[in-house]
Amino acid sequence: MPEEFVKRDRTARLLGVAHLLYQHPHGLTVREIADRVGMNVRTMYRDLRALEEEVGVAVWQDGKRFGAEPTSFLPPLKLTLQEAVTLFLSTRLMARYEDRRDPHVISAFNKLASILPTPIAQQVHASVASLAERPRADNRERVFDVLATAWAEGRKVRIWYPTTRVGDPSVYERLVSPYFLEPNPGGHTRYLIGLDSYSGRVRTFKVERVQQAELTNERFAIPADFDLAERLRHAWGISDEDPVEVRLRFHDPTAAARARESHWHPTQREIVHADGTVDLTFEVGGLLEITPWILSWGGTVEVLAPAELRQRIAAAARDQASRYVK
Repeated sequence: MPEEFVKRDRTARLLGVAHLLYQHPHGLTVREIADRVGMNVRTMYRDLRALEEEVGVAVWQDGKRFGAEPTSFLPPLKLTLQEAVTLFLSTRLMARYEDRRDPHVISAFNKLASILPTPIAQQVHASVASLAERPRADNRERVFDVLATAWAEGRKVRIWYPTTRVGDPSVYERLVSPYFLEPNPGGHTRYLIGLDSYSGRVRTFKVERVQQAELTNERFAIPADFDLAERLRHAWGISDEDPVEVRLRFHDPTAAARARESHWHPTQREIVHADGTVDLTFEVGGLLEITPWILSWGGTVEVLAPAELRQRIAAAARDQASRYVK
């Protein structure tokens, strides 16, 4: 039997064991699990270890009975075919920008595959195989697990976070109340938004920069006036700086048509000129995050405003051109 099918059967069996334990909150003996799954006792012992080490299910033992901690599961979710495909596409979008192996994404994909029609399930398994080949990041995984748990359970988390000043190796300990976890595909990263006890302000922390995270027993409640949509209303990615009006002109007809095909930002406005050029205007939080996007269009776009951004793009273009001059 091909290796991919062996792995697929094992994954399906592990998920079946996890589901069996979920349905029996008082636990089962290894023999009972083996009889229900149709495997031998030795294999079941290995599967129980694998559930903890590979799938992340907390398994308990009381004498001869084994069970799974209820906190390892969420309530069953019934999805229509269209809802399942939509969820798969959303997860795949995130997975495309993951630069490390994420066991949670892999586990979610495997569970989705079990309820999808064969043609789509095959694509899900292909995605899993690709994700499994990416390099591991065990500390990043541990940090994210702690942050996700803190957010879900309303508990403060202690993090060790380095300064962003160039040449300064300092790492600061901070106590944070997690209000939100936000992905940023453009930066292949995730961000923690929460109240920083050190500064007394709601701050944004790059998850991949967190060197260590420790869950505390101190509880918190997200304020009723915390509005994530308003906080990120002008953000091109994650920045909540003061909004700046950015005006661009697309000179190349093909690039202009491509630019108009997408709604890049909630504040986007456009003007189509008779000569085929197109002006796009945005109100964005700061200039840092939109700069790489503008540069990705090369010489097809011109910055009309603000002057600071126009000068920055011009300088980048000159620097880039100088590298190709012999």
